[in-house]
Amino acid sequence: SYRAYLWLANSGNLSELDDFRKLRRFGLMSFYLATTPVFSWKIDSGWKTNDDECTWYGITCDENNVVEISLPSNRLSGTIPSEFALGGLGGKVAVLDLSENSIGGSLPSEIGDFHNLNVLDLKFNAFTGDIPAELKLMTKLISLRLHSNKFEGAMPAEVCSLRDPAGALVELSADCDPEDPFDKVTCDTQTCCTTCY
Repeated sequence: SYRAYLWLANSGNLSELDDFRKLRRFGLMSFYLATTPVFSWKIDSGWKTNDDECTWYGITCDENNVVEISLPSNRLSGTIPSEFALGGLGGKVAVLDLSENSIGGSLPSEIGDFHNLNVLDLKFNAFTGDIPAELKLMTKLISLRLHSNKFEGAMPAEVCSLRDPAGALVELSADCDPEDPFDKVTCDTQTCCTTCY
């Protein structure tokens, strides 16, 4: 995103940042700007500042690696940009919780770049379109919560494969209740989804 690039280029501490941190800050700021199209987040302390991104609200780090991005019920809207994957640069993010917001649009395939995730919680948003097969790259996922959105189509077989006995995925929820006329995801509860809402 051009605005995120301008923010980074005009940062007072740009010369102090290595390339790794520049890319990570660019990815996180792209995400922030894309999820604040009209209203600011409820809490956004640290964001849009020169402060270390490990001190930004909702970001948890361990040894300078982002390990958790947790922003539930924080008035996020807009969409998730593909550049957001750079926010997890280093491959250490284990928890991504964006639940109970108003984020819409399709889920970018680059979300699969968060390959170290144990928990991906996107419930109660307004995501649309297909569930990306690239979620299969998250081989360490234990919990994947996609329900209470507007996803449609079949749960990708690649995602269902994470539920195989060798896989770590024990919780997979989606809007796949065949009795609910508003549910648009098809997912077998015997072999794939653990809960259909």
